[in-house]
Amino acid sequence: MSNQNPPPAPAGPADDASESDRKPTFSQVFGDREAAGFLLAFCLSNAGAMLNRVAVTFLVWQQTGSSALAAASFAISFAPYLGLAQVLGAIVDRYSYRNVMVVCDVLRAGLIALLLIPGLPIGVMIAIVFAVAAVQPAYNAARVATLAQILTGDALSVAIALSFSAAATAQIIGYLAGGLLAAIDPHTALAINAALFVVSAVAISALVQYRPSVNKREERRHVLTETADGLRMLRDNKVLRTVSFGIWGLFALTAVPEGVAVLWAAHLGGDSKTQGLIMAVDAAAAVVASLLFARLVRPSVRDKLIRPLAFIGPVVLTAALLDPPLAGVLLIAMGAGLANMIMAPMNATLAQCIPDGWRGRVVAAANSGLQLSQGIAIAGIGLIVEFGASVPYVVGAWGLIGFLIQYLVTRNWPTTAEIQAAKAAAAPPPAAA
Repeated sequence: MSNQNPPPAPAGPADDASESDRKPTFSQVFGDREAAGFLLAFCLSNAGAMLNRVAVTFLVWQQTGSSALAAASFAISFAPYLGLAQVLGAIVDRYSYRNVMVVCDVLRAGLIALLLIPGLPIGVMIAIVFAVAAVQPAYNAARVATLAQILTGDALSVAIALSFSAAATAQIIGYLAGGLLAAIDPHTALAINAALFVVSAVAISALVQYRPSVNKREERRHVLTETADGLRMLRDNKVLRTVSFGIWGLFALTAVPEGVAVLWAAHLGGDSKTQGLIMAVDAAAAVVASLLFARLVRPSVRDKLIRPLAFIGPVVLTAALLDPPLAGVLLIAMGAGLANMIMAPMNATLAQCIPDGWRGRVVAAANSGLQLSQGIAIAGIGLIVEFGASVPYVVGAWGLIGFLIQYLVTRNWPTTAEIQAAKAAAAPPPAAA
C-alpha cells in the first residue's frame, strides 16, 4: 500500500468562479509597467486640459472684459460632441489607438503654442480653442480603447476607477494651478499646458506598447458609413445600450451639484470660496468612493449593487427641496460624489463588450451622450433659475425626475449571463497554436 499522497484534483468550475471573484488589488494595475505609464500620461494630459480651460478663459476676459466671450471660450469645448466626436471615433478605429493618443497630445501642444503668439484676435483664439477641444473626443476614445487592450477582466475595472480618481484629482489641481498661474501670467499657464501635453506624448510613446489596428485598409468604407455602424451597434446591442443609458442618467444627476455650484453659492449668500468648496467636496467624494468600491467589493457583489445604487443620485438631489444651509448642501454634494462609485464598473463593462476595432466609434458615441446629458441637465437648471425659480427647489425637482429616469434605465438591466455573453462575443478569437 503506497504512502504517497494522491495528486491534487484539477480546478473545477467552482474554483474558477472563486478565482475570478477575488477582490482586485491596485498592484494589478501599478504592477503592470504599461498600465502605470498609461495612467501617468493620462494624468499629465488631463491636468493640461483643465489648466488650458482656466488660462484661456482668463486670457479672453483679460483682453476683452466680456463675460459672454469668456464663457463662450469655455463652453465651446463641449461643441465637438454635437456630431464631430462620433466621426472622429470612426477615424480613431482605423489606426493604432496608442498612436492616436500620441498624435492628439502633439496636436494639442502645437495648437496651445499658437496661443502664445502676442496680439492674436479673439476670434482666432476661440477658433484655436475649438480645434483643441475637437481633438479631445478622439483622445478619449483612443484612451479607453488602449486601456482595454492593456488590461482585461476586473483589473480593467480597477484601472478605470483609478482613471476616474486621477482625472478628478488632476481636474482639481489643473483648475487651482490654472487659476493661480493665470492670475500671474496666462501665457505662462499656456506654456506649461503645452509642455504637459508633450511630456504625456513622450510617456505614451515610451511606455505603452504599439498595437496595430485590427481594421484592414482594404476593408474600410466611407467614414460616415463606419460612424453610422458604430451608432447602430450602440443602439442594437442590449448591454451596450442599457449600460450607456445608465452612465448618461447617472451623470445627468450627479454632475448637478458641481455644475450649479456658483448658483447655489449665490443663493446661500456665499462667494467663490463657497462655490469652490461645493465643487471640491463633490470631486473628493467621487475619488474616494470610486477607489474603495473598486478595491473592497467583490466583482459579483459589485455587479448586483449597480441597480440599487443607481438611486443614490435621485435621493440626495431630492433632499435639496429642504433648502438646507451650507452644511446640508455640502452633504448633498458629497452624496452626489459617492453615487459615482458605480461609474467605473459600468464603464469597464462597456469597454469589454465592444469588439476591438470598434471601440473608437462606440466609445465616442457613448461619451458624446454623457457630455450632452450632463450639459443639458446643468444648462436646463440654470435656465429655470434664470426665470426666478429657487436653486434648491429646481435641483430637488430634478432629483424627483431622477427616480423615474433611473427606474426606466434599470428595469431592463442586462443579467449577468447577458453581460458575460456580450463580453465573450466581443473578445478576440484565440490565437492559433
